[in-house]
Amino acid sequence: MKISSRVEPLVRNAIHAAVKRDFLKLEEALKSFPDDRAVQQGVELALAVTLYVMRDIHQGKPSDEETVAVAVEIARAEAWARPTEEEVSTFLLRLMNGQRFAESVPIENVIILAFVSVANLLASCHRDDENWWDYLDRAEAALEAA
Repeated sequence: MKISSRVEPLVRNAIHAAVKRDFLKLEEALKSFPDDRAVQQGVELALAVTLYVMRDIHQGKPSDEETVAVAVEIARAEAWARPTEEEVSTFLLRLMNGQRFAESVPIENVIILAFVSVANLLASCHRDDENWWDYLDRAEAALEAA
């Protein structure tokens, strides 16, 4: 995956706002994307990193049950963004199973869920000797190498 140098800092800023659990800053960060193409690329990067982390922490593709368990934890931990367990479960299950979101998750929710989910995973699953942004760096390096 080729990561856009124009979009990557915007994604990092949105993830940072979500890690800080600051909805206003997350909204500002999302508004800073200059156009629809940048938003699309940003969401695609957030989704790719989410997939990477989910596979990394489960040492391969997680089962649907494992995915739902992660979704429940994300929904509980990220209550500030008001995702329901059902929304996060549907989102992660569709992502992990390569299914489209359009049939079941509104695009606005996909955007928020993408950044809230990846922020939660990066912040809660990084190694003890690193910060969340180090884990993001590792994920991006692996995505670009693939």
